[in-house]
Amino acid sequence: MKKILIILIIIFGLIEARTGLAQGGSNYSIFGIGDIYPGGNAAYESLGGTSIAVPSDFGINMRNPALWSFTNTSRLQAGYRFNQNYVSNEGNSLFQNNGKVDGILGIFSVDTSMGLSFSFGVHPYSSVNYLVKTENYIDIDTTQALAQTSFSGSGGLSNAYLGASIKVFEGLNIGASIFATFGLVETMITTVFPQNAYNASVSIRDDNFFGFGYKGGIYYSGIGNLGIGAYIENHAQTNIDSKLYYTYLAVKTDTIIECPEYGINIPPAYGFGLSYKLGKFLFAGDLIFQDFSNLNYNTNVKAKYKNSTQMSFGISRLGNRSISAKSLDKINYNIGFGYRELYVNTYGNDISEYYGTFGMDIPVVGTAMVNFAISIGSRGTTNSGLVRELFGRLTVDLSIGETWFKPFKRD
Repeated sequence: MKKILIILIIIFGLIEARTGLAQGGSNYSIFGIGDIYPGGNAAYESLGGTSIAVPSDFGINMRNPALWSFTNTSRLQAGYRFNQNYVSNEGNSLFQNNGKVDGILGIFSVDTSMGLSFSFGVHPYSSVNYLVKTENYIDIDTTQALAQTSFSGSGGLSNAYLGASIKVFEGLNIGASIFATFGLVETMITTVFPQNAYNASVSIRDDNFFGFGYKGGIYYSGIGNLGIGAYIENHAQTNIDSKLYYTYLAVKTDTIIECPEYGINIPPAYGFGLSYKLGKFLFAGDLIFQDFSNLNYNTNVKAKYKNSTQMSFGISRLGNRSISAKSLDKINYNIGFGYRELYVNTYGNDISEYYGTFGMDIPVVGTAMVNFAISIGSRGTTNSGLVRELFGRLTVDLSIGETWFKPFKRD
């Protein structure tokens, strides 16, 4: 229990720390429900996000629930993610950053011989964090007035899940989970007139999301050193409750409008992965599809939603699990790279992302593990007045495990 208390203290510390870093992220999160998370903690992030067919005895897989069967201790895991973006277009540039908790997950390894495990947790699904400023002249009372307008958004969606996995027979594992999707997205538009005495105005829209869904996964390892994995994630209709706030700063008047609740369709995601172990090395790749063509939220005449595709590849130099091995030899060393086509086309431009990753899985005391990943990449284009973003991500996880359920002999 002492280890569990330690990790809980760290979790609460991370939650307190998250409030100081929300200063802007990707401007492309202005579209739809924001940036969809890669779907992996630091151990998988360092493999380019590759995870569908990558079993781990310490990582809690967030894509394929069938892989929970390979975790042989009951564990708690918490993570933190820091993002740094450099945004530029046509001679203008801006640094933006944000940081937030990257999930709090747990797993109970009930019976290792049966591969029976239960998992639960909360992790981010999408992130909205942008800041855009414009200047233009508008006609007011036969006068052209300079208006400075800023558009900002924050928040995102999270999933709280509960699920289980089991070994059907030697080489075949299956898993499933149910989840609740929830979150708040706040968008704010502020207009000021620096050269005139016109009233400044602020409009805020708060969208509260809530819905349910399920996820299923399968993993087969009965062909030599080859692993094959697949998963499906299906969202039922998600409901949104919205409120609009209008404020005129000079006269200090407020208007609040409550909008009727309505539903949106978050599309299902499908993924397929392969892995192959060769000596001390593991090679793995993923392919994921999610079609947002029918998304009916935050629609914009300047943007068209479409299919999103993600491809990734990773290589891990597996650490030596022997007690007598040297410290550096016990570490997993991971590299990866990937390509992702975002689910939006704006001004006739598809928005693509390229990235590379590096990281390590470092055993510390007992079954405790520290994982970190560094991701560097580029997304977007400067065509049609859009922006190019160079981004860096640092993801850190800490997990601690204990044997809670002792194996017993069977007749």
